[in-house]
Amino acid sequence: MIIILQPLPGKFDALAALVKEMTEQVCTQPGNLQAEVLLAPARNEIAVFQRWSSAEAFSEYLIWRSKQEDLQQVYDLSANEPDFKSFTLCT
Repeated sequence: MIIILQPLPGKFDALAALVKEMTEQVCTQPGNLQAEVLLAPARNEIAVFQRWSSAEAFSEYLIWRSKQEDLQQVYDLSANEPDFKSFTLCT
């Protein structure tokens, strides 16, 4: 899973800090294999890279995340909807 966020003007650092905190929580979720935050200040983009053991584990995580208050903060600090892209690992 790759999630691309574009912060509102002047909110890059605030959104990056929030996403970093949220990503640390992701790492504790069952089925999470990896979670990293990638920053591109010159493009005003923050990316979150996540690897999951299964689609079911990711689905369970999304249900849990949807109930957390910090998710609304992400939307409040973002210029537009997060761009979610899922991939299957090439073996």
